[in-house]
Amino acid sequence: MKSIIVTGANSGIGFECALQMAKIATNEQIILACRNVQAGNDAIKLIKNKTGHRHLKCLELDLASLKSIKQFAEIFSNEKFPTVSALVNNAGLQNIGETQYTSDGFELTFGTNHLGPFAFTNSLLPYMDNGGSITFTASDTHDPLQKTGIEPPVYTNANDLAFPKNTNEKKSVLGQRRYSTSKLSNVLTTYSLQKKLANTNIRVNAFDPGLTPGTGLAKNYPAILRFAWKNIMPIMTLFKHNTNTPSKSGGRLANLAFSKEYRNLKGIYFSDGKVIKSSIDSYNLDFQKDLWETSLKLTNTNFEEPE
Repeated sequence: MKSIIVTGANSGIGFECALQMAKIATNEQIILACRNVQAGNDAIKLIKNKTGHRHLKCLELDLASLKSIKQFAEIFSNEKFPTVSALVNNAGLQNIGETQYTSDGFELTFGTNHLGPFAFTNSLLPYMDNGGSITFTASDTHDPLQKTGIEPPVYTNANDLAFPKNTNEKKSVLGQRRYSTSKLSNVLTTYSLQKKLANTNIRVNAFDPGLTPGTGLAKNYPAILRFAWKNIMPIMTLFKHNTNTPSKSGGRLANLAFSKEYRNLKGIYFSDGKVIKSSIDSYNLDFQKDLWETSLKLTNTNFEEPE
């Protein structure tokens, strides 16, 4: 039995993606890759009750830890049939407070949103089904032309993003920029990886969930903003462009990754239910090269094309 792996699947968009997968991928095992295993197992109970899907499993994964990523890959390699039909790199965070670091010493947002999924994907490439999919949850915040209200990204080089210099810049501005730049990194990685997998039938795509109030993305925001994000801003889904419920975004994400409707899409950016152009910087070949090569070094991983 092939497996679908969804990171951050215990809540928000990730949970809704796993739920939709359970409806449309009835013959696949669905693995919820979660930092909190108890929350993941609770999510499995909900999905099982709603869908009747029998092949659900939670495995521990902390994307802020290269050790955890390696352990996940080792455990998965011991599955009876270790084959991945869809990998959904959904988990992510936004930190607008004091600068924090991963257990490996990388700036937390870049480490969790880019370096973690980068290493995780490379660790699972040997098990990818030829014809499977890899999807990165990005964000329209990566594109200044979209005018999302979030500080736009600034890509210098991957080493500076992993080990940022001290600055007196306002924490909220810095945090937003680190987030949008990490999302740009997801799109850059999508295009780089698709080119490297050109001799396979594996498709690699980037997905924008839109503004999705009510998810855990704002958990590091001040209390009043957290309240608004959870209780007031969801009303915007009724009238604001590309503002979605977690259910709508999660369903779109699952469909892009697995449904037959989208199996001809390779190396694209998918936003508001359709393929669109991503930012100018996302097509910058120098950025793509620097990010790919530096990320391999920082995470001590290798690119291994699936057989």
